[in-house]
Amino acid sequence: MNFTDAVQDIPEITQCLKNGLQALGGNSNKVTVRETRHLKGSVDIDICLLNRYPNKPRWDYVFGYKDRVYYVEVHPADNTRKVREVTAKLQWLKQWRELSAKNLEGLESQSTYHWISTGKTASSIKRGKYLQILAQNGIRGPDSVLNADTVP
Repeated sequence: MNFTDAVQDIPEITQCLKNGLQALGGNSNKVTVRETRHLKGSVDIDICLLNRYPNKPRWDYVFGYKDRVYYVEVHPADNTRKVREVTAKLQWLKQWRELSAKNLEGLESQSTYHWISTGKTASSIKRGKYLQILAQNGIRGPDSVLNADTVP
């Protein structure tokens, strides 16, 4: 199953699938791709699921590009508390996928998780135990931009 089919088969988010990176709105400039024709669509998970999960730490976005799935959290990185906030959002995302979005869960081997900073990144996040916490959770970043073509 590919990204588009997976999203279209998930009742909670199928109506939120947008072309290209449109679901990222003003944050679409934080993602670069070399070949836009290979974009498979995007979903603003946060807004799409706001009414259903109003008090949960919802992840921001997901998009498909080529044969990969990119989960993107656009979030401040100005202090180390933000590491806990972003990892909590990832845990919520994984629980939601397991319960409500099994088709996206099935694409886990093709998925990567990215934290895009909305401003200055605290230097302490990019080293030591905080970097290790992010790595253990599979979160890349925080970075100012995600270049999808350079993700291994």
